Amino acid sequence: MIYLRQSIDNIIERAQMDFANDTRSCITIRDIPELLIAGKKVGPFPKSTQIELPNWAIEPLTNHGYVKLDPDSDYSSLQGVQNVHSVEKDSPHKGLQPIHPLLYSAINKKLIKIRREKGTLDPKEFDELERLRLLISIISQKRLSKILRVAKSGACSEKRKAMTLEERWLCEEISILATEWRDHLLL
Repeated sequence: MIYLRQSIDNIIERAQMDFANDTRSCITIRDIPELLIAGKKVGPFPKSTQIELPNWAIEPLTNHGYVKLDPDSDYSSLQGVQNVHSVEKDSPHKGLQPIHPLLYSAINKKLIKIRREKGTLDPKEFDELERLRLLISIISQKRLSKILRVAKSGACSEKRKAMTLEERWLCEEISILATEWRDHLLL
C-alpha cells in the first residue's frame, strides 16, 4: 500500500488558511460603511452591531478601529486558553476533551501579531503573551500523551471531533506509523 503523506508544514499552513477563512462574531465599535468582502457587498453597520466576518477581514477592521471580537467567540483569548487548560488539568485520564479545531492556528496568528508589535507592547500585553505561550505548551504536552494513546488504539476517527486540525494529522500519522511498525515486525 502507498501512503501519500503531508509534512507538518503543509498541515499548519492548511490550518492557518482554514482559520483565516473561518468566521467569528465581532462587534462594531464605530459605524462601518458598506464593505466588499470576498466579492459580496455587506453593510453598512451601525456602531454596536454584532456581525459575523471571516478572520481575514476581522484583522484589518480591528487594526483600523472598526470592530472588536465578541468575547464569546474569542477562543484564543487568555481566558479562553485558561479554560482549556483547566479542563485538561482536571481530566488527565478522561481522554481527549473537545477543544476548538482552530485553537492552535488562532494562537499562532495572535503570537505572530504580538511579536510584530513587540516595540509597542505595554507590560500587560507582554505578560499575556508569555502566559499564552506557557499555557499552550502545557496544553499541547497534556494532549500529546492522550493523542498517543488514541493513535495506538487506532481510534483516531472516533476521537476526531475532540481534536484540533494539527492533532488530527498527528494522530493519523502516529497510527499509520505504529501499524506499519507492527506489521513489519510480524513479517
